Amino acid sequence: MTEGNEQYRWYGATRECNVGDPDQGHLCTSASCATCYIIRHSYDVDKFAPCWGRFGKGISSSATSSKSHDYSTNLSHSPWTALFLNSVVIGNPYNTYEFIPGITHPPDGYDSIIGHPGTIINWDETVVYRNDAIQPLYLVFYRTSD
Repeated sequence: MTEGNEQYRWYGATRECNVGDPDQGHLCTSASCATCYIIRHSYDVDKFAPCWGRFGKGISSSATSSKSHDYSTNLSHSPWTALFLNSVVIGNPYNTYEFIPGITHPPDGYDSIIGHPGTIINWDETVVYRNDAIQPLYLVFYRTSD
């Protein structure tokens, strides 16, 4: 992987429990709570990257928090939504304005893919294909309903 080019990117995940809500500091053990899994183990391409993704089998994140908000799901009743702010080592990115489905790594000579808004892509998207290229730094909670 090309050294450097570390950037901050948002990631929205499923939260099955109420971890992070007031007086709810314990992580759950549910297999469907991606939030607690990421806190415990970090990211795993095999767990979080569906093969049918717009940019293949990689971990997607975005510089645009509202795009990541669309992927943040509360499965239990909570007025709080959670987003991860991550350190993402992008290395030498392959820049595109088109989707590249069905791939498992960036094109030869590149370390990641950055999808830029244009005719097909509505929001920026950064995709890495290695677990060690993305590290959660903060879990940010914000109120979305009562």
